[in-house]
Amino acid sequence: MKKAFLKINGISVISKKDQKIIRGGRDFEISDCPSGCFGLYFCQFDCAEGERCAVPSPSGQACFGTISSGQCCL
Repeated sequence: MKKAFLKINGISVISKKDQKIIRGGRDFEISDCPSGCFGLYFCQFDCAEGERCAVPSPSGQACFGTISSGQCCL
């Protein structure tokens, strides 16, 4: 697909219309990950302080954080 590029201050940019076609019409990534600390979470190994953990979002996406005070904080 051939795209028309526009030059602004020597930088090649693509039009907003063409950007939407390439990205499927989305202007930004949508994330429904909650914020805060959660007592129910998934972890690997021994779930020690400072290790990585995950909490599911309402859509089923994995939201990653770290373990702090026995909770998964995103």
